[in-house]
Amino acid sequence: MNAIELLQNQHREVEKLFKGIEETDDASKKVSLFRELAANLVAHDGIERQVFYPECEEVMGLTDRLGEALVEHGVVEFCLYEADEAIERPEFEFKVKVLKELVQHHVKEEEDEFFPEVRKAFEAERLESLGEEMEDAFEDLMGEDYHEPLFTNLRQVLAGVLKPGEGEELEDNEPTRPRNRA
Repeated sequence: MNAIELLQNQHREVEKLFKGIEETDDASKKVSLFRELAANLVAHDGIERQVFYPECEEVMGLTDRLGEALVEHGVVEFCLYEADEAIERPEFEFKVKVLKELVQHHVKEEEDEFFPEVRKAFEAERLESLGEEMEDAFEDLMGEDYHEPLFTNLRQVLAGVLKPGEGEELEDNEPTRPRNRA
């Protein structure tokens, strides 16, 4: 499967998880679906920010759309952290709703504007091999607890870092660690 198809399939899975959260009245099922959503979002973020976006930057340069996508990932990560922290509190529902709206905005721009540019810039074979690499990385990330990568990403966002790996000297100004460890 090519990289764009993989990402679009993951977008559809995330949409299903948001819908499941909205449709259930069972609090424990809602939390379970949210944790599955969070794991998917963190793994998806990981393969985009660590594999897909750097490859896009190498081929296309740091375009406006790529820069915006990187910033949007940071905002999504922050909202995901906030929702995760609010699992046991009344504002959980509100935070999940805002998270959904941000993800929907990001997905729409990515699929309608950025992916067509990527299709033009990349050879089909490269998108296929990139998709395989991303699929393997996604499976690895889904096997891990999402809290630590989420916290690492949040530290970068709070430090104003645009891309992973920048700002490794963040230890002095770390935010508190997430409370809701599952």
